[in-house]
Amino acid sequence: MSPLKPLYALAIALLVVAFVGFGISAFYQEPQYPGYPSGLGGPEKEFSPEQSQKMQEYREEERAYREAYSDYNLVVACICVGIAVLLLVGSVVRMGSLPVIGDGTTLGAVFVLFYGLVRAFMTNDEQVRFGAVAVGLAILLALVYWKYARLGGSPAVGKVPSSPS
Repeated sequence: MSPLKPLYALAIALLVVAFVGFGISAFYQEPQYPGYPSGLGGPEKEFSPEQSQKMQEYREEERAYREAYSDYNLVVACICVGIAVLLLVGSVVRMGSLPVIGDGTTLGAVFVLFYGLVRAFMTNDEQVRFGAVAVGLAILLALVYWKYARLGGSPAVGKVPSSPS
């Protein structure tokens, strides 16, 4: 095996995850953080009533931003998991005969899945985090089974390889 093949597969994987990440960023913009109100200066112990009102509005905008950002991360996580599933199915089913491209796409899909998991961890919903990890685990187990156990890549666990008679 050529020493360049794993490097080509890794390059394909990194480009796949970059393509997905930059594509999401280009077509689905993240919410903008609210600007700090002008005229408040630094942290003071006493604010005038007008400054207190500005600070209260800013805190409300910041809370709304955190909620919007959590929702944004949820959508991005779902998009990434969906794309990872499509890439994994395509790479295992259709590109299995192309070792470097298939392996690179498979690895890229796993990286996209991990990127989706990171985005799921950035949400405020524990059930979403658990669901994302469960989906990721199921996908990886199915991939390993499809690629190795089903196709006869290695003997099944617990089976003793038969010796030639």
